[in-house]
Amino acid sequence: MPVQLNAIATLPLSPTRSPGPGATVGSGGFTEVLGQWLDQVNQQQAQANAAVRDLALGKTDQMHHVLLDIAKADLAFRLTLEIRNRLVDAYQEVMKMQV
Repeated sequence: MPVQLNAIATLPLSPTRSPGPGATVGSGGFTEVLGQWLDQVNQQQAQANAAVRDLALGKTDQMHHVLLDIAKADLAFRLTLEIRNRLVDAYQEVMKMQV
């Protein structure tokens, strides 16, 4: 089983430029990127669960691949949790501002 690239690393880290005149703009933006991010984190969790199940059932004996899948899923979850925490903090700061 070859080592797979982290699917989370494929998400854009900076906002995309707006299309030129006459081009259609897709709806979503932040919501779409967030949805893709959560789908990829969910896929990594499912892959880690499948790897653990295969190891327990004796379908694979490559423990290092299982541990890598678990570590990737754990890191993705922790990163998602930290992003959520920072977004909540930013929202609370904005709500404290006086208009």
